[in-house]
Amino acid sequence: MTGGELARPHVFEPGADLRSGRTLLLLHGTGADEFDLLNLGKAIDPEANLLSPRGLVDENGMNRFFIRYPDGSFDEESIKKNVNELAAFVREASVHYGFNLEKVVAVGFSNGANTAGALLQLHPEVVSTIAAFGTTKAFAVSPTTPDLRGKKVFIANGEIDPYSPAEKTSQLIDEFEGFGAEVTLLMHPGGHQISPEHVQFISAALRA
Repeated sequence: MTGGELARPHVFEPGADLRSGRTLLLLHGTGADEFDLLNLGKAIDPEANLLSPRGLVDENGMNRFFIRYPDGSFDEESIKKNVNELAAFVREASVHYGFNLEKVVAVGFSNGANTAGALLQLHPEVVSTIAAFGTTKAFAVSPTTPDLRGKKVFIANGEIDPYSPAEKTSQLIDEFEGFGAEVTLLMHPGGHQISPEHVQFISAALRA
């Protein structure tokens, strides 16, 4: 362990091919921690490296990756600050652990899914693909106009999830596609949860 960005609590589990294999950046939801999505990562790609950092924002004792206001809206300056720090963490972890920065897939649930989307928008150089479970639009208007050609976005939401309203999901898709990303929308009939069928679909798509 070095100092700097790697002082952030996190888990790293090397996969079958540390240097040339895929690395899953696992971003937990509100109230969880760096151990929460390890099984999800293994289900998506059992041979990948797993890098799972803890969100550093405290919301009434619950870990998050950026500040949420009491009315449920997001502090966009907090998103930028914390996503910049997350990108620096991923870069330093790549050097420290020796994984390929060009093969990072951000996998997130809820707050972590929003963070994955913001990371792709603000720092597309550190993530090639995102798999966002139970996600919604992080920024009202994107603060950047990134070139996302060649990037893949999987949005995996529930039809009755109040956290992920259909209108915002549609806006999010339009935004990513406008930047050139290839977007796949997956919907399950439930609420704010991860669908095993979506996990299987994304796992197969990443191997294709």
